[in-house]
Amino acid sequence: MKNLELHVSSQEAKFDLSELFFSITKTDSTILSGNETFVRISGYERDEIIGQFHNIIRHPDMPHVVFKTFWDFLNAGKSVAAYVKNRTKEGGYYWVFAVVFPLRERYVSIRIKPNAQLFDSVKGLYAQLLKSQESLDMQESEQQLLEALKSLGYRDYEHFMNEALVEELLIRKKLFLECEAKDDSFCSKSELELKIEGLYCSSKKMLERYAKWFEKIEGFGKIKSLFEEKSLVLSSLARDIVFLSINASVASYRVDTYGETFGVLASDIRVNAKENDILIVQIDALSQSLSESLNEVIFLVSSISLQMEMITYFIRELFENNNEELTQNVSFLFELVHVYNKKLSELVLVIEKTIQKSILHLNTLEGQIMYLGYIQIYGIIESARSNDESSGFTEIFLQLKSLIANTAQEVSDMKQVAEKFFMDNRILINESKENEKMLVKLEDEISDINNIEG
Repeated sequence: MKNLELHVSSQEAKFDLSELFFSITKTDSTILSGNETFVRISGYERDEIIGQFHNIIRHPDMPHVVFKTFWDFLNAGKSVAAYVKNRTKEGGYYWVFAVVFPLRERYVSIRIKPNAQLFDSVKGLYAQLLKSQESLDMQESEQQLLEALKSLGYRDYEHFMNEALVEELLIRKKLFLECEAKDDSFCSKSELELKIEGLYCSSKKMLERYAKWFEKIEGFGKIKSLFEEKSLVLSSLARDIVFLSINASVASYRVDTYGETFGVLASDIRVNAKENDILIVQIDALSQSLSESLNEVIFLVSSISLQMEMITYFIRELFENNNEELTQNVSFLFELVHVYNKKLSELVLVIEKTIQKSILHLNTLEGQIMYLGYIQIYGIIESARSNDESSGFTEIFLQLKSLIANTAQEVSDMKQVAEKFFMDNRILINESKENEKMLVKLEDEISDINNIEG
């Protein structure tokens, strides 16, 4: 079956905000399975779409460079997200925000209805890319995409997709809160139906636990930004102190009686400044590492939240459309959550070590700044004794006093944030262990269902 033979119409295949759908494919994009919502919206019968390549639903309005970028991530073994316009069997269209996760030589693609403000910008961007692709080669199209993303405020595609995922999930949550709650009660009769209902309840509890993690994302972003900002400020202050130490050395040569004393003070400032500079470079490296880890945490938490919402929705579908293939999919989807939860558990341990090192360096820097304060006080005393205003030492040591105060404040602020985040991260470590236990229980519930069916 060739989707290229299908015509295109302006008819939109609409679906509800609450509806999620997924498909599982081989690495060559052959569709192995999907939920009922995926099949229904595509317009195909299940036996028509299973076994086909995923491009059976590709819409010609999609720029080639977007799929090239998409596959570059997947071929590198990385998850990827994108806004995608798909085509139905009858030639209609539907937009989705798709997140694809590699798992055991398979790809799991989860799609939701796009609602973020960013979506409007993306549609405009895709139109530009589509218009240009006939006159550009792929490398030029990739450059055009990158420049367009940068003009929207994103460093690269990965930055864009991470922000888009968070934005879509946040607006999704907001819209759900504004909607009237739906009745999700079951009318269970058979042993199998009771087991599926129990699995649904357990899945909802798990979803609620990850929802609380997702609520922390804004805080993660603030911590990341604060560490990046403070690190830059400390680097700037360190440079100012180094320059001031050079000025002090030059000034010491212009003083006769107290020149040697001021020379020693200038040397102490210079040595201290260099040691501080080394510490601040190390703190900056740790801040960058922490920033990268927090970016990954944000993506993992967002991904698991989406995965759990998909599973919870799918179990409800499973109750209404039970068959063996769908039950196997539940196991596969929970395996996906298990893998990503493990990544998250490992990552919060890495973050703990990074924070510990940061606090250690900040404590050392705090001691160094305190010692520099003693030098500054002694310098002020010696400047007063010399009674030589032409040397400029009084002004130099007053400037040093201001730099010391600013640096001390920045270090104190950074340390306070680091220590609080260390405690918060410990809570996340404990919660991730509890999540792991709950996932094992969920797997046991799925085994019970499989045993009843088997």
